[in-house]
Amino acid sequence: MRTAFTSLLFAVCAAWPAFAKPCTGAEAQLAQVSKALTVNALDIAENTLRALIASYPDCPETVLHQARLAQARGNISESAELYYRYTDKDPDDSRGLAYFGRFFLEQRDYMRADALSAAAIDKNPDDPAALALRGQILLMKGQSSEGQNLLEKAIKLEPNDPEAQFQLGTIYDKAKSAAQAVEHFRKASTLNPHDARAWDYLALNVELVGDLDGAELAYQKGLQVNQAGRYHDAFLDYNYGRFLERRNDLSGSKRHLDRAVESAPQVRAVWYERAKLDMRMQNYPQARADAEKAAACAQQGGVIDLQIYSLLSQVYARLGDVALAKKYTDLTRETPPPVRGEQR
Repeated sequence: MRTAFTSLLFAVCAAWPAFAKPCTGAEAQLAQVSKALTVNALDIAENTLRALIASYPDCPETVLHQARLAQARGNISESAELYYRYTDKDPDDSRGLAYFGRFFLEQRDYMRADALSAAAIDKNPDDPAALALRGQILLMKGQSSEGQNLLEKAIKLEPNDPEAQFQLGTIYDKAKSAAQAVEHFRKASTLNPHDARAWDYLALNVELVGDLDGAELAYQKGLQVNQAGRYHDAFLDYNYGRFLERRNDLSGSKRHLDRAVESAPQVRAVWYERAKLDMRMQNYPQARADAEKAAACAQQGGVIDLQIYSLLSQVYARLGDVALAKKYTDLTRETPPPVRGEQR
């Protein structure tokens, strides 16, 4: 009798439907939203997310994706509030911690980004979002080998993350491994065509492997999408201007270096590069003005005093100012060349 009752109880329990979780049935749409946000397809993400919220109003994961969408749209206060709400509700979700950490990284709150990236890895050491963020943080802290290992692991788990591809590309760019850098920057720019940074780095490295037409195309695509926001590249016009000068398109180079000094006037290199172009175009008064501005910049920008002094001695010689030409010639001879990395 007892055995029969137990069997009946188990039969009833097996037949009784399990209580559905608030996101059950929404998995495919949630994955679609997450993928769209990862590749910056914001309109697709927003439309799908709106439908999800209507159908699954109690699904907490929609809050996480609302936070990511607000962040991508530049709505900082709204994004922060949504991230706090989600991580309070589910403090053990490594993705929530990782995405919140990336939010703080973009706000240059490095201490919180560091703490959240470490917490995300502790929660799930195989979460691609957590690995990508932690790898980037370690790179910034000078732990290059550890950072590279985490980024490589992240890409193995999720090869379609454009930010992880971009960050790994920067490692190879810094190591002067242009062919490997091209591979990752090409992947990053293909996955997220809105990333002007990826197009710029791709152009720089494609040129290094000898594909000038490919570099030209990458610069053009970068310029088409280079807008204010998380993927803006302040050096795109500068790099393209230099590229055009090397191809003897002096008027095109001038146009982009003019834009470069407007977008990054605090950077010594942009003034110096335009001053060199002014010299080639025999516009000596403008060359003097730009070179003097380069000399006055506190930000070094990869251009050393020795280079500027040499340029100024040439400028003043062309202008017929013998005293100032001699002054800068003497400074050129007296100034030792420091060892410094080149401005990208």
